[in-house]
Amino acid sequence: MSMKKATPKAVFEACQQLSLSMEEGESWNRDDVRHLVGGGSYAVIDPLIKAWRNLQPVREVAPSIPSELLIQVASLLEQQVSGYIAEVEQRDEQREFFFRQAGEELASNLQAVEDALTSDLELAQQAKHELDAECSRLEAELSLSQQEGYGLALKLELMEKELVQANQRLSSEKERYDRIIDQANKDKESLQVRLSEQNVQAIADCKLDYQQQLAAQKSQLLNAAELSENRLMRLLDQARVEMKELQQSCEGKLDAGSRQQQQDKAGLNKQKLEINVLESELKLLKQGVEQQVLEHESLLLLANNEVTALRDQLLQQRSQGVQEDKSDLQAIKDSILTLQNQLQQRK
Repeated sequence: MSMKKATPKAVFEACQQLSLSMEEGESWNRDDVRHLVGGGSYAVIDPLIKAWRNLQPVREVAPSIPSELLIQVASLLEQQVSGYIAEVEQRDEQREFFFRQAGEELASNLQAVEDALTSDLELAQQAKHELDAECSRLEAELSLSQQEGYGLALKLELMEKELVQANQRLSSEKERYDRIIDQANKDKESLQVRLSEQNVQAIADCKLDYQQQLAAQKSQLLNAAELSENRLMRLLDQARVEMKELQQSCEGKLDAGSRQQQQDKAGLNKQKLEINVLESELKLLKQGVEQQVLEHESLLLLANNEVTALRDQLLQQRSQGVQEDKSDLQAIKDSILTLQNQLQQRK
């Protein structure tokens, strides 16, 4: 950055011009001086303004001192501090160069970090979308498996109900055939009792008069009893055969139901194993996502630490420049005091 040099002569002339042009009661400051001079560093302008103001009592005591003498004093100051002014300006230029270089380096580093973090964030978002899609797919498969498990459980429950109903029907049929057999035995016993009573009564009534008829009737009764017994035995055999067939049919249905129940239980166990495997995969995927998020957070923390360190370095460089300016100002003040002492000695 190019600017005009604030020489002591130029600063004194600007101060003199401002003091003459300003009305009584008005004031001017270093900005007005710098504007008239056309630029310059405040580290140079402020001590020169102070020196000019310190020389004003001399003009009040000896107003006959020409301005040319003050200008010569300013020239003398300019010769003494010209090297310092050049050094200050050079330091300002170097400091500005260092600040600009540090700013560019910081901007480039921040841009690189931002680009890296942006790319990492895009990758993380893409991985998150993929993991969300995978989780949705696994959840859909899990829901479908649960629905299939519910269907199998409902089917198993229905088969168990049918098995209970079949057992109940088998028990009722068995009880009915037991009742039929008991009734047949009772009918046989009652028939035998009735036949015995009839035979005894017939023999008692016809024992004397109808021995031949009694023998014939006895033979007929015995034949009828044999026929009835044969008929009753056939009925009992038929009932046993029917009961055996019904029992075999029910046992076959019961075996088929048991086999189907075992198959359904095996399928249900298989579905449960698949659900467990899917849940374990889902847990692993969630753990991987959490690990990636932690890694990106650690990278972001490192980047923030690096930015903080660069800012601290910049602040340290600025504080060093301020300290150097203070030491330079002190040197100017000392030189001005020396000039004042020399002027007093000349008086």
